Amino acid sequence: MKFKHFFITAALASFVFVGCDNDDDDDQPVIGALEVSTATDTNEEGVGTVEINFSTAMAMDTDVTISYEVTGTATSGEDYEALPGSIVLPAGDLSIAQSLTLIDDEEIESSETLVLTIKTITGGEDLVIGVKDAVTLTITDNDSYPYENGIIVTHEGNFFQGNASVSFVSNDYATVQNDVYATVNDVDSWADNIQSMAFNGEFGYIVVNNSQKVEVVNRYTFESVATIDTELLNPRYMAIANGKGYVTNWGDGSDTEDDYVAVIDLDENTVVSKIPVAEGPERLVVKENTIYVAMQGGYNQNNIVTVIDATTNTVTTTVTVGDRPNSIQLDAEGNLWVLSGGNPAWTGNETLAQLDKINTADNTVADTFDFAATEHPGALVVEGSSLYYYMSSSVYAMEASSAALPETGIITGLSFYDMAVNDGKLYGVDAKDYTSNGSLEIYDLSDYSLLVSKEVSIIPGEIYFNGTAER
Repeated sequence: MKFKHFFITAALASFVFVGCDNDDDDDQPVIGALEVSTATDTNEEGVGTVEINFSTAMAMDTDVTISYEVTGTATSGEDYEALPGSIVLPAGDLSIAQSLTLIDDEEIESSETLVLTIKTITGGEDLVIGVKDAVTLTITDNDSYPYENGIIVTHEGNFFQGNASVSFVSNDYATVQNDVYATVNDVDSWADNIQSMAFNGEFGYIVVNNSQKVEVVNRYTFESVATIDTELLNPRYMAIANGKGYVTNWGDGSDTEDDYVAVIDLDENTVVSKIPVAEGPERLVVKENTIYVAMQGGYNQNNIVTVIDATTNTVTTTVTVGDRPNSIQLDAEGNLWVLSGGNPAWTGNETLAQLDKINTADNTVADTFDFAATEHPGALVVEGSSLYYYMSSSVYAMEASSAALPETGIITGLSFYDMAVNDGKLYGVDAKDYTSNGSLEIYDLSDYSLLVSKEVSIIPGEIYFNGTAER
């Protein structure tokens, strides 16, 4: 005998009882009702078999045939083995399990759903379809893209040699793959002097300084997507703000008046406008729709931070800092920290280095820390409220709340070209002799011990962290 959902209220009236009011009752089948459930509603495709349970609190005197419908985004025969569409609950039994076999394929795909809904029941005079008449299972992928979950190192290579490259190091440090872009895209000399890289969604943007271009790739496969090679002149660094890309450009190094920030349409991968700025725009960071650009000075010297409104693409103000600001970071409280190395001795006009804390609410300098004469720090990185910088073969650490610069380094005897910090670890690149392969060195910041040193390629310059692709 078949029963439809609209009979449920009348049919249950003679069976429903009042029990204890606790959470466990919600998981119990209603007497006289057939319901469907599963122990886990999210399963990785490699788990094998998942049990889908049909149950009732009252056994029937006859066999009950349960017919069900399978819908969802998962595909029968590809994501799971086909289900029969019905199952029999034997007389006297309270439950029966339908085995669902998930197919473990090698395809990288998004999570998919399988929805099983009870449609009809035949047999069992007093049995109706309960409120929990459907169950949704999410099937997650267990495959990964070749370059997700790891560390990306960009390499400048030697000027005019076309030997710039990208390396990938797995998160467990077991695998190092050099020349990733060249290998994936089957090219030889493709880049002269990689300066930096930026990320937006699934895309990576490799800024190639001496080739005057930005190579756009899928950040997880490194397959080429596009090349932006017009309206760029000595491009340096890139950031994403208000749905657009912003690339700093030195312009002609001998012209102090032609520097700019290029605005990129990220859908068309084209430069759509230029924002004129002072000489030598370098690293930049974004807070909401405000862009802060450290103006190092290009081949010369500068001492300001340029503030750009990304909604209007205009310069709103500048903030004076120390000479040659080489790195710029935001801390956990939203304060902007700018490290200026000062003019080196070889310029004939050596000046003091300084670290400036800028209040981003009003773009004023809240605090300044002066370094001693002949000290020229660089590579400022921030994790939470902890600041780290490199100077004179050592890494120094200070808290954002500190009243003075640290006197001694936490790690010494180094030769870092640049560094980064992530999840309690310090990552530094050593360019060695600038003609042979360099190294990536990783330190544990809990005890400052060296965890691993990995050989990479020629002149490693920047370090990035590639997480799991959203699928």
